[in-house]
Amino acid sequence: MDINELLLQSVEILPPLPNTVNKLKEYIDTAGGEVRTEKVASIIGADPLLTAKLLQLANSPFYGFSREITTITQVITLLGIANIKNIVIANSIKDNFKIDMSPYGLDTSDFLSSCNDEANFITSWLGDEDKKLSHSLVPCAMLLRLGMIIFSNFLIQNRKDKEFLERLKGANFSNIALIENEFLGVDHIAFLGFLLHRWNFDESLIESICFVGAPHSASDAVRKSAYALAITNHIFAPYDGASKFHVEAAIALIKEAAGSGIVFDLENFLDKLPPKAKNNMA
Repeated sequence: MDINELLLQSVEILPPLPNTVNKLKEYIDTAGGEVRTEKVASIIGADPLLTAKLLQLANSPFYGFSREITTITQVITLLGIANIKNIVIANSIKDNFKIDMSPYGLDTSDFLSSCNDEANFITSWLGDEDKKLSHSLVPCAMLLRLGMIIFSNFLIQNRKDKEFLERLKGANFSNIALIENEFLGVDHIAFLGFLLHRWNFDESLIESICFVGAPHSASDAVRKSAYALAITNHIFAPYDGASKFHVEAAIALIKEAAGSGIVFDLENFLDKLPPKAKNNMA
């Protein structure tokens, strides 16, 4: 992978993760099978800001719990320790970035709103069908566009943003990965996989994201996650998500998944589509 050296250097000088996040990561990674819920709750509870963020997230539409979650122990019990680790790291990383999507020709507030809607859709679509899967995909959805965010920052800092945008316009905002490779030596999904390894995320989360473009190639353990993420990715594609083309591509993936024994309820999926997607299919 011939990643632009300056891009790698820009990642090396990112602000470090907060102390609480590092403590939590270190404890979970070293405790292995002996990890204790009380200890995890104690580490998180020592950081009021992180505690408040996790409680806010647990009570958001992302998870769709029917009752209010009031303690960190409840959050850990409901979501599981591996999920908590992924969520805490994902949230901390996202907080490190100033977000300006102008190099991609995207309105930043619309982009962030779409990212939020994407995580909400996962809960709405899979909440009753496969709650465990929907919970594990929330941090994936939180991170899926992070590569684009980092690339945008880098292009702006290196005054390549306007040239990059002109190339995207010239290609009618298609072949994004090709243009990213031309400017940065890597596309944003492959670069995200590299970063997630560096930040020590769970392998299952990394593989689910890295195979978003080819879910059939993912290992048996994460193939359903990869398909669900790939399907969602079509509905919320940055430029023409929810278009008839993307909805039909998502439906084709649901049928392809069924061919390898991975079943999604197509009727439920169509029912939960965002209004814009439903209108485009009418």
